[in-house]
Amino acid sequence: MAAAVKNLCKASMARRFAAQPTTAKTIYIDAALYHIPVSVGDRSTTIQDTSCALMGTRFPVEGDAVRLFLQWGKGLHAQHLDMDLSCRIALPNDEIAECAYYQLTCVGAKHSGDIQSIPEMVGTAEYIELSLPELEAAGAQYATFTCNAYTHGALSPHLMVGWMDSAHPMTVSEQDGVAYDPSCVQHIVRISEGNLSKGLVFGVLDVVQRQIIWLEMPFTSQTLRGASSDCVKALLHRLASKLTIGTLLDIKAKAQHLTLVEDIHDADEAYTYEWALNPADVTTLLPNPNS
Repeated sequence: MAAAVKNLCKASMARRFAAQPTTAKTIYIDAALYHIPVSVGDRSTTIQDTSCALMGTRFPVEGDAVRLFLQWGKGLHAQHLDMDLSCRIALPNDEIAECAYYQLTCVGAKHSGDIQSIPEMVGTAEYIELSLPELEAAGAQYATFTCNAYTHGALSPHLMVGWMDSAHPMTVSEQDGVAYDPSCVQHIVRISEGNLSKGLVFGVLDVVQRQIIWLEMPFTSQTLRGASSDCVKALLHRLASKLTIGTLLDIKAKAQHLTLVEDIHDADEAYTYEWALNPADVTTLLPNPNS
């Protein structure tokens, strides 16, 4: 039934695009758009300051290692403010390995240590080093990334999460705060002050595909054990089954007899990853429910 509804939607969109007048002859579609679901019914829980991403976006892993990091407290006075970065690794035979403040090392992962207080105005951080060769050797399928507020009820609005190339060092000092090379950061987001939760699943590493999938799944528990694996799998399945922006643009191209070109400068219509970051622009492709 789900497949039939999806096909019906595609046929309806094809008729809609075919009825729209256009003078364009060529179209450019960024390859990244074929991995980004059309955001219908999804709500964002973050403000994304740098290297923005839509939920479901897949990032290729560069090299054999990834460093997850959690940074918080910058601009705040020194105080007890305990935020936690954790990672859950799905192994064969339904086994689970956890890398968190209560278990600093496990197969393929190493935690930097539990930080419970922030220094004056400079903030602090935790990070987890992931080794893809070790995860692959252990038969790991997924590694789920979570951040949690252990104190103060909710994630700090000054909190940022992301990942970077672990080939470059990252230091955490009680006096000097956090130091790393910003050019090594592959993705970073800031938690929204207006929509805080106790915890957030912010990504999943697909070990086999060597891709990180950006997620935004809030949960209410104090540790990663409250982030249901079944809920994460259900969200991944839902995102994978949704119509992608690239597929939607393919339907448009075929319905309007547009020729796909590989060079954006040769296109009468161009749809890039940056264009897709504006939901209002993507929505123009969809039918208006009020019309």
